[in-house]
Amino acid sequence: MVRMPTGETSKLRKNRKAVADIKIIFLFGLLVGGCGGGSTSPPPPAPAIPNASITGQYNLVLTSNNGHETTNIYTNFTQTGAAITGAASTLVCLSNDLSKCEGNNAGGVSITPSGTVNGANVTMTIFFPSAAGADTVTMVGTAAGTALAGTYTDSVNDTGTWSAFSVSALSGAYSGTFNSSSNPLAIAPTILITLTQDNSFNLTGTATIMNSPCISSLTLSGRAIGEAFSLTDSANEAVLTALPSGNSFNFSYNFDPTAAHCAGDFGLGVVTTQSPWDY
Repeated sequence: MVRMPTGETSKLRKNRKAVADIKIIFLFGLLVGGCGGGSTSPPPPAPAIPNASITGQYNLVLTSNNGHETTNIYTNFTQTGAAITGAASTLVCLSNDLSKCEGNNAGGVSITPSGTVNGANVTMTIFFPSAAGADTVTMVGTAAGTALAGTYTDSVNDTGTWSAFSVSALSGAYSGTFNSSSNPLAIAPTILITLTQDNSFNLTGTATIMNSPCISSLTLSGRAIGEAFSLTDSANEAVLTALPSGNSFNFSYNFDPTAAHCAGDFGLGVVTTQSPWDY
């Protein structure tokens, strides 16, 4: 047997021990890592949900849980960041009845809905006069695209559900009939209304009237309010307000008592949208 010098034997033993120590440390690291004892990076934050976009012309419907009348609301929403605001010309109409409308365009106080949006969550408040007294309605819900839905509570002890949907511009032609409530005619006059809407919800147009004993045409200007609209002819001192009803619009009209034509006359009518193929 060949004997190595004593110094070389000692050095070899030290090298073997160092290699063994490295292996032990490596195996320990694997065991610790496998048991979840090692440090891990925190999960990335969930991406923020963008706020829903609630702008343009909207129809809202509130349905009572307590058997009260349905409330129809017509407005135009604007949105700045998370804040949403309805038009000052907003109309609130019980049972979609023209005679039960509140709002500036109905000759009453200005009604302006307001609220906030947080992701898909929406909260809105609207204040308006009612038969039971001043009513403040608080609506909470969610947005799915341009449609909204949720629940509401109000300050006169009513609760219920609500829904809202966006509507298109009102440019187009409408035809139908109307009749005076103050002086009914045996044959109802016919009316053809042509409207153009701009990006600010303003309306301009004309009305051609047949079979009326006092007026044959109107030059109109006004505003779209959701799918409802309000029009005036300042020269003839006439006012017309219309609410959607299915594919038609129910409207009321009145002439000022000082009007040069049809003075003091008022009444109701119905018009339907004309398609291009109706011409």
